[in-house]
Amino acid sequence: MPLATPKHFNKNATDVQALQTQADTGTWLIDYMCERLAVPGLGALDVLDFGCGCRFADAIVNNCLPVHSYTGIDIDYEMVAWLKDNVRDPRLSFHYWNARNPLYNPSGFPMTTAMELPTGDRTFDVICMFSVITHQLPEDASVIFRLLRRYIRPHGKMFFSVNLQDAPEDYFEMGPTPTAFSAYSWRAVQQLLEQSGWRVLSKAGKNAQDAHGRPMPIQDSLLCAPIL
Repeated sequence: MPLATPKHFNKNATDVQALQTQADTGTWLIDYMCERLAVPGLGALDVLDFGCGCRFADAIVNNCLPVHSYTGIDIDYEMVAWLKDNVRDPRLSFHYWNARNPLYNPSGFPMTTAMELPTGDRTFDVICMFSVITHQLPEDASVIFRLLRRYIRPHGKMFFSVNLQDAPEDYFEMGPTPTAFSAYSWRAVQQLLEQSGWRVLSKAGKNAQDAHGRPMPIQDSLLCAPIL
């Protein structure tokens, strides 16, 4: 059944919303991620989308994209409840996680490496994060990388976006509100990843182009593998 996602759940930037429907921009990003993963699609892969929003669910359901399984985690209780009630595709599942973020969820619980994700003991072939690390304090970014390392399969990959800036600071905010638009130096991100058990396989800059020459609505992006 087609998925008619309420407009207020579309949290993409205004310029991204102007490009095309949420399902279509989601499809572009999934296709681009697959290019970076060097796979033809997600049909054989179990995917964990950390900070999922609803864009990829929209794309998978409405554009009939292949995926073996897709698991989304998000801090937006209302949106997750709506997705659970309205997505009938058995390949897709969603979990609410009341983690603290200074801007988006200040009353949530502080994240620590001792906690468990709401997915049980499942592991995944692909873990992705879009516009997640771009809204994190360094200590929270470190916890997220360490947590996700426990849920990746030995030959799995992590793909995520990040706001990299050529600046003397390892981390700073690009506005007055903490975590509204968090920026990191390349050195700082490398250190956070290595300390969390990840190695970088590839890096692409802002608005990188896909195989068709189409600019992607994404910040800088990294493809990583677990350090074994």
